[in-house]
Amino acid sequence: MDRPVNQSESPLEILRRLENLLRAGTVEQVRHGKPARCRIRTGDLLTNWVPWMAGRAGKKRRQWWPPEIGEQCLLLAPGGDLMNAVAMPGIPSDKAPQGSESETECRTDWSETDHMSHDSNGGHLVIECVGSISFKVGNTVLTLTPEGATVVPDLVGGGHVSLVQHVHGEVRRGTDTSGAPV
Repeated sequence: MDRPVNQSESPLEILRRLENLLRAGTVEQVRHGKPARCRIRTGDLLTNWVPWMAGRAGKKRRQWWPPEIGEQCLLLAPGGDLMNAVAMPGIPSDKAPQGSESETECRTDWSETDHMSHDSNGGHLVIECVGSISFKVGNTVLTLTPEGATVVPDLVGGGHVSLVQHVHGEVRRGTDTSGAPV
């Protein structure tokens, strides 16, 4: 009698591994600590904790955008082994539809109300946020809120006119209007 086929060479094992190379699934759990991982439901199977693909993951250039529970993804499993799978989130679904239908708009949504979009047709960039937006350069912070804009430590226009420290000449007390900035 010939020796039986090893399990790793079995046609059923080969078929199982082939079917596991690429699998669609849904994010069921997310662990944000180090190492960041998620668990994916694919059919009746819940994976072990697997990493997700980021736009960039270098020492200096990296992106942090964890998947959301319920987000659809694709599992990439080298050799068909789901223990070594990587989740690739970002497949739109009925529960999480695409953000736009425009062929010229690039859009990023952070919540139901906050987003950024760029229309390449008109070259127009819009950042919409119900809270605040801060721009930080060195020790200077420009903050935009629904109430207005603030700049710390100071706003200087034209290279020499300070919002806090500039003075006006020819000023009189009372109802007179001051002259232009000096």
